[in-house]
Amino acid sequence: MIRLAGLASCVLAALAASCEHADMPAAPAKLVQSGDGAASFPRTDARLLVAHTGVRRLEFSSGSEPALYFRESITTDGHGNYSVEPLGPQGTSVPDWGVFELTQRAREGFLFRYRDFTVRDPELFESNWNVMPLAPTQVAGRACQAYRLVRVVGEAIAYEVSVDRETGLILASHEFDAGGREVASMDYESLQLQPDLSAVVWHVPANDERPFDAHEYPRVPVAEPRLLPDGFAPLELKTVSDGQGEQWLKRTYSDGIEPLFFLQRLDEPTPGKPLRQRARDVGTLSASPSAVVVFHLGPVTAVQGELEGFNLLVIGKTSEAELLDLIESALP
Repeated sequence: MIRLAGLASCVLAALAASCEHADMPAAPAKLVQSGDGAASFPRTDARLLVAHTGVRRLEFSSGSEPALYFRESITTDGHGNYSVEPLGPQGTSVPDWGVFELTQRAREGFLFRYRDFTVRDPELFESNWNVMPLAPTQVAGRACQAYRLVRVVGEAIAYEVSVDRETGLILASHEFDAGGREVASMDYESLQLQPDLSAVVWHVPANDERPFDAHEYPRVPVAEPRLLPDGFAPLELKTVSDGQGEQWLKRTYSDGIEPLFFLQRLDEPTPGKPLRQRARDVGTLSASPSAVVVFHLGPVTAVQGELEGFNLLVIGKTSEAELLDLIESALP
């Protein structure tokens, strides 16, 4: 169990290092109407467009384990710069705050870009999610419109979110699994618009993220999934550095809200045993570099291993079977 937890940490560290660049929206935050015209919902990440600072509480549940909760501060300048700082150790259930704080700071870019609820693709969002208005509410003393969003393709996971009426900022989000159990939440406890930014230390990406150019890797076969989970479609195709001298191809998919990552290390493949044989090793830690490991971190499933000579990492809020099918569909 300790070794598996260590492997999970390494996988997430690699993912965090490869997913930390935040793109500015092409236009200001907009509201879109539901089919009956009764509800509106922001389709752009207002955090990047609205200068603000706030303190918020986050909580994550995982089966029978005690819930993990903590507080953090967030600051943005409205022009794409941001800072996310963990606050503690008081008011948190984290057992080892020192290690947790270092980890959160190392993953700042990933946490900002992919942990928070946001609409990542408006068209996929409208196709895959049903928006239902709820009663108006208040969060951090701000008037908000609340909504319930239910995925209509694949597992019927849901969110209940509160959107600030003035700015379009999402000030609260609560995530529910297909069985109706709350698995994650984020709530602003305070919000200040037009804050003093003179002393803020902004996040600086260190992953060298850039668009993928196949001509730069003429000897590297590229794996491309052909079977995606229902409702998912390609979002981005980039190359990134993991900070240890390795280059990775990063494919990002989404159903409009949830991200799904397929990462391939850009080196020449070596012969290996087929995926179906390796899949029987799921959950083991074989000393062989051909072993596949599947593990779960709350609602997130991850698969890591060397398959048909490709060094791959796949992670997302989908089932183990869907991720294995996705990987198999990418192999020659």
